[in-house]
Amino acid sequence: MLSTYLNFQFDIHGKPVNGFCMRIQDDFHETYAVVLDGYHSFCVWLDSSSTWRSSRHTSVEPRILEQIINHLSISKLR
Repeated sequence: MLSTYLNFQFDIHGKPVNGFCMRIQDDFHETYAVVLDGYHSFCVWLDSSSTWRSSRHTSVEPRILEQIINHLSISKLR
């Protein structure tokens, strides 16, 4: 089970990405607030069909979002 807080740091095309995810209370989904340096915060959640979703106004590159979801998914397996 993933703890309530996950730090991450990775590079996308030579650009460093730093931030963290924090589990937030949601009665319906497994939901995380995502805070990235240089970006507006947003939420990601695992819906009832086991598909990761993100906030409507998430303004990060798709590759960054993909890496964040990968970090969350890997951490859940530990």
